[in-house]
Amino acid sequence: MFLKASLNRLRGRSILDAKASSAEQLFLAPPFTEEVVEAIRLISTRLPLKADEASRGLWQRESNAAAEAEYEALLPLFEKVDKPKRVLEIGPGFGRSVVFFTKKGLWPGSEINLYDANGTSTKYKQKFYEHPPRWPDTSSFCGNLPLLRAMLDYNGVEEYEIFDAEQLPLAALPGPYDLIYGFYSIGFHWSLEFYLDDLEPLFHERTLLVCTLNKNFRSFPRLEQFSTRFLECREVKKNAHPLRLLLLSKGPLPEVGRSLAEAFPR
Repeated sequence: MFLKASLNRLRGRSILDAKASSAEQLFLAPPFTEEVVEAIRLISTRLPLKADEASRGLWQRESNAAAEAEYEALLPLFEKVDKPKRVLEIGPGFGRSVVFFTKKGLWPGSEINLYDANGTSTKYKQKFYEHPPRWPDTSSFCGNLPLLRAMLDYNGVEEYEIFDAEQLPLAALPGPYDLIYGFYSIGFHWSLEFYLDDLEPLFHERTLLVCTLNKNFRSFPRLEQFSTRFLECREVKKNAHPLRLLLLSKGPLPEVGRSLAEAFPR
């Protein structure tokens, strides 16, 4: 019984929902070496990963399941807006989203910028609401830029540029962008309220920001200066509540999802 339970955990049966295994496998994980697994563990802290084929398959399944859930949640939005010419992803990790979205043909020919930094430790568990709300700041980056580039190359993504967050502040990126998105970065591990000042210089009047919200996220007054909508996104963890995605723009947004008042009733 103990052996069977251990095998089930390794296969992700106690971690991922039933739909995760049926996700389209567009993001391809390379062979797992000790170096690759050590880097991934910093970001994918909940998976029991080892340098073997079973772990490679588990991580690939979770990566595609999460990206597919985000794609399905955002598709009604993307069907109603113009294709972005310039795209920025904040905190891409190892590129699962940009690979999945690119292979789905969401933005062919678009200029793709990726913003991340190398890290040696995971700093996720910090107080969410401080004054000012810095929970945590960009020191929480725990990526691996050489491995990110290797993952993108392995998956055949060609048109992209990576910016190192240790070398370039967020507000200094070469904006404006048509689409800025971050899953599990801005709004989740970083305070959207605190970093909105850094994001705004990257906006034009119709820039669209998409980010995953932490379960402890609370609305704040400045959100009312923007157009906002909220979408539900399936969480791929077993028995988990849906995630919320924030859509934010200076200009009007399509009538998708819920309004601020519906998402955060007073």
